Order: sequence, then C-alpha cells, then structure tokens
Amino acid sequence: MGTKVPAHACLHHWFEGREIHQKFGAIQIRTLRFVYGTGFAPAFSASHLLHDTLPLLDRSSLDKLLVDYKLGLLEAKIEAAFAQQTAIASGSATGFATTP
Repeated sequence: MGTKVPAHACLHHWFEGREIHQKFGAIQIRTLRFVYGTGFAPAFSASHLLHDTLPLLDRSSLDKLLVDYKLGLLEAKIEAAFAQQTAIASGSATGFATTP
C-alpha cells in the first residue's frame, strides 16, 4: 500500500496553482479566513502562509480559491479582507469602547 494522496493532488499540476502561489503566496491564512470564513484551511494556524499550505489544502478550501481566481475575484476579495483587518486593528488600537 502506498501513501494516500489527497483527492485534489492531481489538480495541482494543471490548475493555476503556480500563479496563485506566485501572486498570493505571502498571504496569511488569517486573511483568507476573512474572505472565506473560519472553516478555510482548518488544519492550519492563522499565521501560516498560503505558499506553505497551498499543496496541502483541503478540497473545499482549494475549490474556493480556484473559483475566485478563475473568475478574477480573488485579488479584490483579498484587498477587501486587508481593509477589513486594518479597520478592526485601528478600531481596537484607538480604544473604541462603548460605555453606558
């Protein structure tokens, strides 16, 4: 018996993995979770980079990336996630607290 290969491993050779890796490899999983929700790449910590996790992503997470990449939506979604992260960080940094 050989080692079990993920169901999507054969896709890694022909899908735009190289382009995604080159263009978005430095993106942290935490950013992609802003885009796709907390269930994105559940086996990895938020600080992992996409280039480290791309070949190991679960099918659902990989499919989401592929669809958005092929439709040309991935870059805009990542930019929106960065903006959201920045807004949250600056909101907490300025002490937005509600007091009764």
